[in-house]
Amino acid sequence: MKEDLFLISEIERYLEGEMSVQEKAAFDELRRTNPQINRQVEEHQLLLQGLDHMSRRQQLQSQMDAIHGELDMSTLCMEAMEANQAAKRTRIRRRTITNLAAAACIALVTSLSTIAILQNNSRNKSTAQYEDVRRVLNNIQRSQNALINDIKDKNKAPINPGTYGGTGFAVSGNGYIVTNLHVVAGADSIYVQNTKGEAFKAVSVFEDISSDLAVLKIADSTFKSQPLPYALKPQSVTLGEEVFTMGYPRDEIVYGKGYISAKTGFNGDTTAYQVSIPVNPGNSGGPLLDAKGDIVGIITGKQTTADGIAFAVKSAHLKRLLDEMPKDKQPKREWSHKSKLEGLNRVDQIKKVEEFVYLVKVYN
Repeated sequence: MKEDLFLISEIERYLEGEMSVQEKAAFDELRRTNPQINRQVEEHQLLLQGLDHMSRRQQLQSQMDAIHGELDMSTLCMEAMEANQAAKRTRIRRRTITNLAAAACIALVTSLSTIAILQNNSRNKSTAQYEDVRRVLNNIQRSQNALINDIKDKNKAPINPGTYGGTGFAVSGNGYIVTNLHVVAGADSIYVQNTKGEAFKAVSVFEDISSDLAVLKIADSTFKSQPLPYALKPQSVTLGEEVFTMGYPRDEIVYGKGYISAKTGFNGDTTAYQVSIPVNPGNSGGPLLDAKGDIVGIITGKQTTADGIAFAVKSAHLKRLLDEMPKDKQPKREWSHKSKLEGLNRVDQIKKVEEFVYLVKVYN
């Protein structure tokens, strides 16, 4: 909800001309590359036009009421001074203006109803087709003891299950993790938990709304760094190529496999892939790897009108995000080495990857 309000605020600044030249250029590029946000801008512009139309209708109604009142006073004077013929003309005038006012009211109600129907249909259509796979923890029956078993006191997350959560994976051996921006946006506090049950406090150090990615940094002195087993593959993958993912749709890590089914994402989004792979709430932010163990994408959402269709941001945008980070915040570069997963069977690949995939728990 908070990220939606932030996006609406940015759209209003854009439409009202309140953005700087650089901000407007960046937002124009975002509209060009993200059809979903471009559609929201167009719908919001339609809404503002409708509201402006309503305002003009209300001003017209006020003017008509004022004229109507003046005509009433004129009628009283004319009835005292003129004959029945003049009074008849006045009554005809009043009846005409009343009819005009009634027509204006009907037009106003029709306009507002049309706008409301268009907005509702668009919102329902979008919701029915695309869903962020973020897990709302408060609505899931969970074992509180399972969250804190084998976690040392110094590595303990809050006892309550959190507001919502997703998945993240390491982009460096020294505590940098990437996840989806919609998972952590507006969070008061963030904890990440590994497959051993160890929980670490984390903070968001860099965010990018255009790619829906956020980089977290583990802010815990007890965290021990270790080299990454996988590599980043910024090049485009081929249609039909086999891929797999790991994430936290439940309290334990879950593996899923599939293939690249389209080179563009939802509504032709060129920054993402369409993937035929099973994902559920909680998979959001999980890594998408090819058969060699290279990172090729980040899971973001799924299509609700069809089973097994998911979407993933292309890894090229993750590389761009890491390159754009301030020098003092950039993670240690470990993407240039060859993947240590190449040549291993899938079971052994999973064993090595799962140590670097985290359950992200968000508290508001």
